[in-house]
Amino acid sequence: MAVFESITKELETIVGKKHVVTDEATLAGYAKDESWLNPRMPDWVAKVKSTDEIQHVVQLANNHKVPVIPRSSGVGFHGSGIPEQGGIIIDLKGMNRVLRIDTRNKWAMVEPGVTYGQLQKELKPHGFRAVTPLLPHPEKSVITSILEKAPHLTSKMHLDEIILTMQLIFPNGDRFRTGSLAVPVPDLKPEEVPDKAHSDLCNSLGPGIDWWRLLTGSEGTLGIVTVMNFKITHLPTQQKVYFIPFKTIEELIEPTYRILRKEIGNECFILNRHNLASILAEGREDITTLKAYLPPFCLIICVDAGEWYPDEKVAYQEQALRSICYQCSCELSTALPPIAEADKKMVEMLSHPWSDGEYWKFRYRGGCWDIPLLTPLDHAPQLIKIMREVAAEREYPFEDIGIYLQPKQRGRVYHLEFNLPVDKNNAQAREEVKALLSSAAKRLLTGGGFIYRPYGSLAEMVFSRTGNLHLAIKKIKEILDPNRVMNPGKLAL
Repeated sequence: MAVFESITKELETIVGKKHVVTDEATLAGYAKDESWLNPRMPDWVAKVKSTDEIQHVVQLANNHKVPVIPRSSGVGFHGSGIPEQGGIIIDLKGMNRVLRIDTRNKWAMVEPGVTYGQLQKELKPHGFRAVTPLLPHPEKSVITSILEKAPHLTSKMHLDEIILTMQLIFPNGDRFRTGSLAVPVPDLKPEEVPDKAHSDLCNSLGPGIDWWRLLTGSEGTLGIVTVMNFKITHLPTQQKVYFIPFKTIEELIEPTYRILRKEIGNECFILNRHNLASILAEGREDITTLKAYLPPFCLIICVDAGEWYPDEKVAYQEQALRSICYQCSCELSTALPPIAEADKKMVEMLSHPWSDGEYWKFRYRGGCWDIPLLTPLDHAPQLIKIMREVAAEREYPFEDIGIYLQPKQRGRVYHLEFNLPVDKNNAQAREEVKALLSSAAKRLLTGGGFIYRPYGSLAEMVFSRTGNLHLAIKKIKEILDPNRVMNPGKLAL
């Protein structure tokens, strides 16, 4: 108790008494998220307001050998912010400033508490928008989403990896900057660097190793990002959504490859009828009914144009799209019966976080757990077949599983995501879906799927197969975190 009170007083000195949480009722809210991981209580929550405060809290954690866990989103899907061994949760939601928008070099610099809704609102007067995942949760931090490697809706090569530079606090308490933010000028705030050090902050490389790739997907085990600047893109002056329905996953492979080779459109993705219904239904009670009318799979593509010759750009994209659909005997339409003005609804949704009440992934049963994979498109049918077989073995209705395919890097590889709806309030249902997720993940790995975001219980499953890679990550962890205080237990570390 004496040690607990001593650390509490030190935290209060750093962040202020009202920003230190120790009561069990509030701590219980930080002990869980939307993932399948069991709740685990932190001992403290420190609500920080600056990089200096974060640095001091991390230094305190090292002095006392106490775990410290970063948490910047109001919602979590992977258990990254659940403490494995108690300790101090650093709540970053209060750091929510958009520090700078550079329209010439097309980037925005933000703090970790900034959400997509806030960012889009601040970018719009400048004629820009963020590069977003598919309908992100309204409480999701932009930086967290990027670090978790959430796939973006565009297949363009230059927008696949959008991080430019970062400022972070290493696990040992040191402050560090990556890329062209790491200029040799002391005491400059990140947003001051372009003006006072004449750096455009567009070079993501160095100093030393490829830090931004190392830090993405690390679940806050290698450092706490306090500032990031990343690519943004122009607001389109024209947008038009098309739907291309398919009866089977095999049928969509060739036309999708052809469309992506010609770089038609910006947003381009594939949903099965369950996910499409979950997004477009008026409410939870309408999802099952709507699924009966929707195609088994649907390619959704948004043709858009910017400031220069927008009519011509839209016209030649539409012509190329019609030509490919004619050659492949596909149906191309802006309509999606029985949904009225489905194209207009989808256009409105694409650039904004989810805003229609209960989050779309949760609408069917109240919760949802995901299995994320990377695969070539022509291997997706085999992986979907495996998922169907495992669902049948576990007596889980395959028609209730969401499927989301997102082309990356002009279709060189695809993000394939299985969404498993779950009733979080039903203990038996939770255990059954958890068993399904574990069994399916193992079979998908064996079947050639690559789980590239191995969070939670997937980490042990994936890293046990990687040999020297995980050993290298452990060595880096030992160097950066000699006291093992930064989110210990994540990524099987």
